[in-house]
Amino acid sequence: MVPTDSGFLAAMATTALHAGAGSVTAITAPSTRFRSAEAAAEKTRALASLAGLEHKLSIAERIDDETCRATNILVSGDFIRPATRSIIERLPPRSVIALTHEAWMTVKDEIDIEACIEHGVPVSAVSEAHPLVGGADYQPALCLELFKAAEVGVRGAAVALICDNPLAGPLKNGLRSAGAQMTVFPRADLVVEHGWNAIVLALRPQDEPRLDIRDLGHLAKAAPDATIIQYWGDIDRKAARYFELTVWPSRTPGKGQWGLPLQVLGPEPMLQRIAGALRAAQTVLAGVTPEPGDLAQVLSSSDVSELA
Repeated sequence: MVPTDSGFLAAMATTALHAGAGSVTAITAPSTRFRSAEAAAEKTRALASLAGLEHKLSIAERIDDETCRATNILVSGDFIRPATRSIIERLPPRSVIALTHEAWMTVKDEIDIEACIEHGVPVSAVSEAHPLVGGADYQPALCLELFKAAEVGVRGAAVALICDNPLAGPLKNGLRSAGAQMTVFPRADLVVEHGWNAIVLALRPQDEPRLDIRDLGHLAKAAPDATIIQYWGDIDRKAARYFELTVWPSRTPGKGQWGLPLQVLGPEPMLQRIAGALRAAQTVLAGVTPEPGDLAQVLSSSDVSELA
């Protein structure tokens, strides 16, 4: 079972069928004035038809009981998230829930990990740092797209990166290669006064904004002329306006969302991550225990405990 839309996500069902899935159910979101369930279904069917695999595909707008009980791999994502206890307890004994990102990137309420443990349903994740996925390339590329959209020059810019997680390395290296002068701080309150041109936020989202009124008050003193770029992690934009700070995107992309979706980089990064996530799920479903550095990861309660 996979999510689908009228964009690159429509390729996930066909990718799974190409990888050997006996059948795939693609879940669309209900139609709104912003998106069409029919368009998503049409594109998903068209791709499967081109591959000669349409007969193995079904499309629905919700997860019904029969489909759930016959699903071995359930891909968590838009229109399927959150993976709740009611879904998890209906999965068959041999099943896995697949994340399309790193285990540590899991956000609160994305999945009921306790229910997974109780029912023996493992949760696979994918190492975006693995060469087959290419996160070391597309993560900084996405950040550079944000700089471009914010109209902030990178070459020669003094950039403070607020990051306490594995994104720090790829973002620092990528921006430095593009000509930025990089300094990494694990917290906003540690950013020192300097002539910063940009502050990049890359912290895992939590219930409260990762840059709240106290953080923004500090940044107003340390970097009053910098553009604050939201790569990941929410920002209290009302407080930012109070301190007359420039934030990009100017409007929130949505609670817990990335500053820009990966799709802005074209199909390749998204398709690499989809293929990696499906392969990781196959590995975990086969009962293989991933080793450090492998493509596959397994989510544990410790990956989400700090969000509780």
